[in-house]
This record gives sequence, structure tokens and C-alpha cells, in this order.
Amino acid sequence: MYSRCAILLTMSGMLGCVAGAAEPAASGDPQAAEGPDRAATTQRFKHAAAVRTAAALVNATTRNHLLEELRRAGPVALAEIPALAMDDLGDAGPDAVPEVWLREPAASGDSANLLVAYAPAGDDRRWTEIPAYALDGTRVVLDARQPPEVPVLVIETHGRLAMLRGIDAANTALQRAGLQHPRVDAIARQAAPAAATTGRWTTRLDSIRLANDEEPWISGAAEIYAITSSVIGDNGPELRIVDMPYLDNDGTTYTPHQIVIDWTDYSYQAANIQLFEHDDSTNYQDLVTALVTAVGAIGSLAGQPQIQAITEIANRIIAAMPASWFSNDDDYVDTFYTIEKTASYAGCVGASGNATVSLTPYYLAPN
Repeated sequence: MYSRCAILLTMSGMLGCVAGAAEPAASGDPQAAEGPDRAATTQRFKHAAAVRTAAALVNATTRNHLLEELRRAGPVALAEIPALAMDDLGDAGPDAVPEVWLREPAASGDSANLLVAYAPAGDDRRWTEIPAYALDGTRVVLDARQPPEVPVLVIETHGRLAMLRGIDAANTALQRAGLQHPRVDAIARQAAPAAATTGRWTTRLDSIRLANDEEPWISGAAEIYAITSSVIGDNGPELRIVDMPYLDNDGTTYTPHQIVIDWTDYSYQAANIQLFEHDDSTNYQDLVTALVTAVGAIGSLAGQPQIQAITEIANRIIAAMPASWFSNDDDYVDTFYTIEKTASYAGCVGASGNATVSLTPYYLAPN
């Protein structure tokens, strides 16, 4: 999805910014890492769910109620919609959370024109057609690059809801592996549940913009997460995975004012921020296993200068990622090395040139 023009730059450890003010699984299918049978099974599930959903939404009351919910809340799990729930949800895969989301162009007209679609198998750069169904059960073929003028309900198995579950599980796994420690305030609350009496310094993400892409419309919003990293103690690696739920579209500047680094997590005043995109190929259990192996146990960076150790952690994180994440223009987005606790960054371009951010120090005061 994103250009990889500066992979060598990121691997070299150079600083990214200066502080200032029913189709068979095709080759290349993200699910192919789990084998062609898994990819084919996922496609069969999507097809069956699309057909069933189209049939259920012939009922105008059911249809309009669902559309209102999707407009209000975004993606909704199929299991939470009685009219769409399927008994064989396990067929979607062990790490799947089947969901529906709505793509609704302005002035799209009567909801009776709604289509139900799903992403095909294979490399999305080679897609030319998107399978879909009208409410009367007629199969419709949509253009992969040009979205239709009518609302489309999209069936997804590894979308935002699967991502949220995966991030929670990944952070828990990092804690068990000793690569993430409970925050100081959490420990204090367990000991004394009174209100916090001391504040803390954080780094706030004030704006972010991703480079333009040519991703098919059926893929929906970008699903970006960050891995922040630095060291504690004698260069013990400390990692945390952070969701960025607002970051929907490339080529758009967002102003989330999101806290992305809590400096109580780290022993030194520098940390890395690395951006990745979730897609069907993201298996968080495998991700954590790769991170634990690549970053290494506590003590593996002992004795190195702190800044060198912090940069080395970021490079090891990149090295842990599957080669396909780079060669297929998927998943890896950008790296911001050695972000400093007291520095502000305006219009800071990442090492790969794919993301531009503005960051400021932010004191989080106690109640």
C-alpha cells in the first residue's frame, strides 16, 4: 500500500526528524500464510455471509435499523446482529471477528438499492472486480477501483474489530514476555485507589497525514496502529502497541491530539514511534512471537549507549516483520526514531517518507 523508497534508511538507524517548535485463494492472498485451504475457507465464509445478509435485508425495517446503527457506531460484529448471525462463525478463522461496515456515498438514494459485497482473494493490486449481491439475490460485479454510486454493506472477517481484539491480546502477550511493564499509575491505584496526586509528561500526536495510495475502495478505511519503544533500566526493551482508530484515509490530515507516548513507561527521554497497517495478514500472536525473538530478552542491549540501544530496538522491530509486509506494499508504514520527551516536532516526515506528524510535549495533570 505504501511506498518503500526508504527501507534502507530506516534500517540504518538514522533520525527521522529534527526537533523544533467462493473464489479459490489466489497466490499472494494474505491468508495464504496460513495455507491455501484457510484462504479458500475465508472466501467461502464471506460469500455465504454476503448472500445471507442480502436476503435478510430485504426487510426494510431490519435494513434501516442496521444502517442507522452502522452510521452511528461504525463496524458491527455479525454476531451482535440477530438477523445476520451465522451458526458457523468459526469457519471465518480462529482469529477472525466477522463484521459489517457501510460505505455510503453522499446522496446515495433509497436504501433498497443497497448492495452487499466482500473483498476477493489475492493481491489487491490485481483486483479488477468486486463480488456483490443485490437484495433480490442477483449477483453484481463492481469495479475494484471505482466505487459505485449506491450504498454498499461490506462483509469483513479481519477488520477493525479483529484488530482491536488482536492489539489487546498482543499487549498482554508482551507483558507476559517481559517486554511491557504495568504503568506506574496502575500500580499506584492497586495499592491505594485514591485520586492521583502527581502528573506525568507525555507526547501528544497533534496531527498526522499518510501518503496517498491506490487501495481499492472495498478495503475500507486504513487501520493503523503504532508500536512505541524505548528502554528501561539497563537498556531493557519496553514496547507498547497503540491503536489509532481515527486514521481512516490516506491523503487526509487528522488532528487527533492523541497521547502516544507516556514517559513513565521508559527510563530515558527518547523513544521510537513506528506505524503499521492491519490487514488480513496481521496475526498478532505471530507478531508478538517475532518481536520477542527479534528484540531479545532483557539484558541483550546492556552496556550499549542509551540512544544506540533505543534505535537498535526500532531496527529489530522492522527486522521482525515478514518480508511480504515490505515487498507487497502492505503493513509497514513508517518509523520516527528517537522522539525526545521535551521536544516539539512540526511537520515531521518519517524515515520512509510515508507519514508526516506534528508532536508536542504534554503534561497530564492529576485531578
